[in-house]
Amino acid sequence: MGKRTVSRAENDDARLSRTKSGGSLASGHSADSEESARTTSGTGAGFSAAAPGTAQTTPRNRGLGMLIITAYGIFAVSAFARAFYQIMPFPQAEKVQFADAPLALSLSAFAAAVYILATLALARTSAAAWKVALVAVLIEMAGVIGVGTWTLLQPELFEVATVWGFFGRDYGYIPLVLPFIGLFWLFRHRLNRS
Repeated sequence: MGKRTVSRAENDDARLSRTKSGGSLASGHSADSEESARTTSGTGAGFSAAAPGTAQTTPRNRGLGMLIITAYGIFAVSAFARAFYQIMPFPQAEKVQFADAPLALSLSAFAAAVYILATLALARTSAAAWKVALVAVLIEMAGVIGVGTWTLLQPELFEVATVWGFFGRDYGYIPLVLPFIGLFWLFRHRLNRS
């Protein structure tokens, strides 16, 4: 069920066209389409085999790329929610207000903006989106390494946790690993690959 096969009538029509045109295909058909029809019926799954020397590539935002985009999306939402809650002046005695820890809370908001930008850019397949995603992922990498190092050297400045604090410890160190995965995926799908 769901298999695409070439009907007997289509095969007969193709043979008749070749016979009438002296062995070549009639106009409107090409050797590639005949080869595709032959390989389609042979695979039984509706896919034609790639020609030797050519690779079929999956778009950057499909397959494994969709999982990477989902991970970035989760971090975008969680970092935004964390920054929003931390920065908004809710009248709670136990909540640290923005005036008490502006550096840590600003870094949380910045991390949220970077994750949102990276998510949106990774979800698109244009050349401009690839460049934006590359810049966003590089900023993310610099941010998580820089802020992580800073929180180790001067923890007193970070009385409120940030997304990138201690290399993403509060998020299972995923913020430390994610930019490397993002860069790997971007360079695997880099522009103008030869």
